[in-house]
Amino acid sequence: MRRITIAALGIGLAACSNMDSTSPSVSLAGNYSLRTINGSPVPYTFASGVTLQSDMLTMNPSGTYSDTEQDSDGRVIVEQGYYTNYNGSITFTDQSNNNTYSGSLSGSVLTEIVGGLTETYQKQ
Repeated sequence: MRRITIAALGIGLAACSNMDSTSPSVSLAGNYSLRTINGSPVPYTFASGVTLQSDMLTMNPSGTYSDTEQDSDGRVIVEQGYYTNYNGSITFTDQSNNNTYSGSLSGSVLTEIVGGLTETYQKQ
């Protein structure tokens, strides 16, 4: 999704998967579709004029993720990295630049805070 767009804002993602004994039993693994940015539905137009058409976040059981963004100008941007889960608090690390950002899971809704933006995903 917005990974390159967000990377252009100087933002990035987290390291490897880690679950302690107090972590929730809900698996993070799965596909998540971006629904809103700062409460506004996708497609979402950034101040730069770029419109994000769709974004799919895939979280693997191994602690890796892949985020695929489709923009209205035809660009497809793929970000890959690692995530950790500590007691429901998720940290993402972009493997290309080691930038990190945070997130959380509540039921089937994953929320990320990236560069001052709140992105809400729905698990498929």
